[in-house]
Amino acid sequence: MADDLLIPVDADTPVGSAELLAASGLAHEELVELVEFGVFETREGATGWSFQAQTVHQARRAVKLRDTFGLNPPGMALALTYLEKIEALERRLRELECLLPR
Repeated sequence: MADDLLIPVDADTPVGSAELLAASGLAHEELVELVEFGVFETREGATGWSFQAQTVHQARRAVKLRDTFGLNPPGMALALTYLEKIEALERRLRELECLLPR
């Protein structure tokens, strides 16, 4: 995918708002609302907000939810939060299954 060039290789590399919007397809207003809902964590940079590189993946997921299900920013925030919780629970379940005797 061509926009994968916009995703930093290093997870610690900060991503600016403009880069995030370009890589994900989110509208600026949607980004502001998702930040206000606490879905995306920001850092203050010299030119405004910056984000962790993994936020690009989350933002693309939000766009897919918006486009597939017609969700507004509050709906995207709720769905993203639940998806993250489900994934964490699945990881924990896999860890615990590895501890079971065979």
